[in-house]
Amino acid sequence: MAALTVGCCVALSSSITYSQQSKPAVDLKDPRIGRKIMVTKAGAQLRTPEATVWKGYLGEVFTVSLTNGEWLWIQEKGGWLWEKETIPFDAAIKLLTERIEKQKTGEHYHLRGVAYLAHEQYDRAIADFTESLRLQPRNAGALNNRGQTHYLKRAYKSAVEDYTAALGIDAQNPLVLNNRALAYIELNDINSALSDLQEALKLVPQYPEALNNRGVVYQKQRKFDEAIADFTEALKFDPKYIDALENRSFSYVQKADYANAVADLESAMKLNPSSYEAANDLAWILATSPDASVRNSKRALLLAKQACELTHYKQWNTLDTLAAAYAANGQFGDAKQWLATSLRFAPKEEKKRLQIHLDLVLAEKPVQD
Repeated sequence: MAALTVGCCVALSSSITYSQQSKPAVDLKDPRIGRKIMVTKAGAQLRTPEATVWKGYLGEVFTVSLTNGEWLWIQEKGGWLWEKETIPFDAAIKLLTERIEKQKTGEHYHLRGVAYLAHEQYDRAIADFTESLRLQPRNAGALNNRGQTHYLKRAYKSAVEDYTAALGIDAQNPLVLNNRALAYIELNDINSALSDLQEALKLVPQYPEALNNRGVVYQKQRKFDEAIADFTEALKFDPKYIDALENRSFSYVQKADYANAVADLESAMKLNPSSYEAANDLAWILATSPDASVRNSKRALLLAKQACELTHYKQWNTLDTLAAAYAANGQFGDAKQWLATSLRFAPKEEKKRLQIHLDLVLAEKPVQD
């Protein structure tokens, strides 16, 4: 079963309340509908007539659901975004390169770096952020974004260095504190991570990502009641926060509360039917739970196959779950086959656990952790 899904953002932003969708006049035939756009202004407001529902961070990517003149409806946030504070996602690098050719400014390099980051061209993103910082050394946003790029490249110490430099310029930025906490988590510096998250939540108590990430820290400390409380609070502010649902499910499993664990994963799957993580985790519980009232071997097998299809039968964790589901159905030959495949794909630190599962299958016993 997967666990500990942390949540982070790319650039500087603030939080965050939601309001209901308004009913404006819209153009349903506009070719912009369905296209991705990238935010080019930190703090770009997504609005309804009643309120600002979100402040976009630099480089945030959205899909346009409806249009009304220069206003773009972003369904996932429930607000209107001004088109002039965005550029088309697919053309972002080209358009920003043209701006740089006309005027080499720190802002233009920063924006193109964000575009490279959004397109997962990490080395080019770092080069542009570095050039932006040469031109504008006290740019906390560029430092944060270069840190985020290092984080995505798993260069966690470099990420911490950039986040720390950003905080030296903007000491009370909750997003940078949250991002540095993520890097500390990866470095297994749990106390520093917790300190950063506590500080971020003092600044913005209604910060779903920081609440989720503090819950992850509590999980690592095996403080599952505290973790569940944080995931629940995150979901209060963002009811569609799938990471928090999946993480809370994991904590419920650790407390042998399988019914609530299943309920959270069912909710996650409804929100995102294409999530292999939720399907895989639910299949694992249904196949291996010691609570007979929760087990459902036939559905476990269907969900495990779904998770494997979504990962093209190349993810060791989903293959392990598939084997467990076959074993739960008494199909030990198939279970043996998929466990052997899982062992080939698995990282070294997981092979011992998988070998235990294989030994159970060879003895024609169901798999349980």
